[in-house]
Amino acid sequence: MSHSDSRRERGLLARAVGVLADPGPTFEDIARSPDFVIPIVFIVLAGVLGLVPVVHTLETMPELFPSGVPMPSKSVTIGITLITSIVSQLIWWPLRALIFLGIGAFLGSKVDFRKSLAVSGYLNVTLVISGIITAIVIAVTGHAVVLGLGMTLSPEQLTTPWGVVLSNVNVFSLMYVALSSVALSKLWNVKTSKAALITIIMWILVIAVSAGSVHLGSKMTGLQVNVGVPTN
Repeated sequence: MSHSDSRRERGLLARAVGVLADPGPTFEDIARSPDFVIPIVFIVLAGVLGLVPVVHTLETMPELFPSGVPMPSKSVTIGITLITSIVSQLIWWPLRALIFLGIGAFLGSKVDFRKSLAVSGYLNVTLVISGIITAIVIAVTGHAVVLGLGMTLSPEQLTTPWGVVLSNVNVFSLMYVALSSVALSKLWNVKTSKAALITIIMWILVIAVSAGSVHLGSKMTGLQVNVGVPTN
């Protein structure tokens, strides 16, 4: 059996582990023979793990929720959060694949949507790792800690544009950049350095849009206050 044949015979579990343990050959295998089972598993796992900080906030910081306003029960809040998280990722998954497909076409790479969709889905492994680490930190310390350059900022500062920028520079986003660079080099059949440059540009653009949205939101809130419109 040739080395190429052995790569084609990677099972789903081997792929799930390989995207972290051996990303180059694994993403090459995924691009050659795409599947969508593990990406869906990653999305569901990320959604479930994302409930940990939500439950922690509900139990330890009820003052963050407005008083005098009818609120749904804890179980309803958890259910809505889970569904929202999974649905949002299911929407972002093919959108990111279309972006990868479009950039690949611009670079002259012949990539079909199924391969781009599979690579995009497997990159959600970073969401799972982030959820696991966050859950461990909460279980050990009893506190939800921002793991990144924004970890020294107050909750109010984290909601500013600069806070958004700093909070997005963390070990998980850097892991995503590294994995995406390898994955896109295999998907587009280009050098890893070129894929890394494109990945970094996309990452910066996403952070800029997020920070810009926060800035616009604060401006709109300030405008409402100035004209005497209630913000709640």
